[in-house]
Amino acid sequence: MRAGWLLAVGGLGGLLLSACDPLPGRLRTDPPGTALNTSSSRWYGVSSTGAYSNVRQVTTGLHQFSFKETWFRGKGSQPLVTIGKGSYTPATGINIYQYSQPPGVVVVRTSEGQEALSTEDEVLASTLPQFQPGERITYTLRP
Repeated sequence: MRAGWLLAVGGLGGLLLSACDPLPGRLRTDPPGTALNTSSSRWYGVSSTGAYSNVRQVTTGLHQFSFKETWFRGKGSQPLVTIGKGSYTPATGINIYQYSQPPGVVVVRTSEGQEALSTEDEVLASTLPQFQPGERITYTLRP
């Protein structure tokens, strides 16, 4: 009886610990038809505005992913942590990022770099003041 109780409590503890991380676990490979490298968990971003970021991103389903991105805008400014979900449309190259922190939506056209080691997002529309139409963000795969 005690072993069963400990197993139940241990399982509950595992659930509580996993609830602290806003991103689910990483899938082993990119599902067929998804944007390249969406299951890769680490990216470095550089914006045409001079801002840069560190990204952790994981695939959550076909053409779906979750991310946590920390933006740095220069000396003396506070980092901006963004959390959200993305959906990708392969036929158009459009990604729609729905942010829960801060709340908002950003629509970008994504183009793949050589050998799937980088991507470039061109902001098409944004409800967040941090991202402006025409801004370009280049993401490079981190080891």
